Amino acid sequence: MNKRTRTILWHVARLAVMAALVAWVVSQAAWDDTVRPDGTHAAGIKTIALRLARQWGWVLAAFAVMTLQSPIGAVRWRLLLRVQGIHITLRESLRLTYIGWFFNNWMPGATGGDFVKAWYIARQTQRKPEAVTVVFLDRFIGMVALALLGAIAVAASLHDARVRTAQIIIAAFLAATAAGCGLFYSRRVRAALRLDTLVAHLPLGPVVARVDRALFIYRGHKGTVAAAMAYSWVAQAVSVFSVYFLALGLGAQPGLAPYFVNLPVVWIGWSLIPVPGGVGVAEGLVQQLFSAPVLGVPTPAEAATLALAMIMAYRLVQMAVSLPGAALYLARRTTVSPRTMRETLEGADLTPDGPAQADEANDPEKRHA
Repeated sequence: MNKRTRTILWHVARLAVMAALVAWVVSQAAWDDTVRPDGTHAAGIKTIALRLARQWGWVLAAFAVMTLQSPIGAVRWRLLLRVQGIHITLRESLRLTYIGWFFNNWMPGATGGDFVKAWYIARQTQRKPEAVTVVFLDRFIGMVALALLGAIAVAASLHDARVRTAQIIIAAFLAATAAGCGLFYSRRVRAALRLDTLVAHLPLGPVVARVDRALFIYRGHKGTVAAAMAYSWVAQAVSVFSVYFLALGLGAQPGLAPYFVNLPVVWIGWSLIPVPGGVGVAEGLVQQLFSAPVLGVPTPAEAATLALAMIMAYRLVQMAVSLPGAALYLARRTTVSPRTMRETLEGADLTPDGPAQADEANDPEKRHA
């Protein structure tokens, strides 16, 4: 089986899983109003959506706080790049962050925003493996920060049975992360495994070795990693508040703590499960975690409907807030397609003369670090 066939089969499998998840999620929600056994009406998703249309204050609040996410992310990414000796302006970091966010929200099935962002930063430095590594390390730090934020909320709601599933998932994720990082950054373990020798015998060994060194260097920059975590906490809190404001506009009852416990699980699943844009994954997790007691509605069916409306509204807010990324991308568009950007990086052609620089001559406005 050649590479093209494997790639096609992989995309078909991802789309099939996404379709199955979406079908299941939709089956759990009521699109039209229903009548409860006591004769009262339970709102369907159409009615719930109309509530939000009348609650523009909550929509604007959700939109306003989400505008903070890209600037915070740009500062965090720039901080991590400095450790590798890669220096870009805050303006350039913000530009690439918005472009990556736009692709993540608007074209998740075509190419990942992280790949587009990585391709652009790789063109601006000779330290290409390091630059690309930092893009994905930035994403990983964001997920760990999410889990830690959830852990703080767990500690504050340890006896709340409504969020027990999320508590267990967060604890398991943090335990696995701590174990993995402990092994990776342990000099004794690396020496015992003769990691340098193993890496040297791998395909593309020199590139893998540079990626390994790029990650290991953060062992000596704990303050930078801590600062990146702090920026991540602020960014994730912004997202939690955005969802919470939308939930209130849709008719959920007040109560912020469960959102700080449940949403980290939703976003970790959204990031880790390889479905385009996390479609179906996020919706399914929200329906499972945001139960009737959490949302303050009478029945599980109503909770599933309200939860689906909530995550759909959040997706729309994300899409709207990330639109500046489209303008920034088109303003300095290259002749290399986003799909080619991803294929270049997946092929690990990160040498100074590789395709990552093929379009450089056609971009007179390119800023060098």
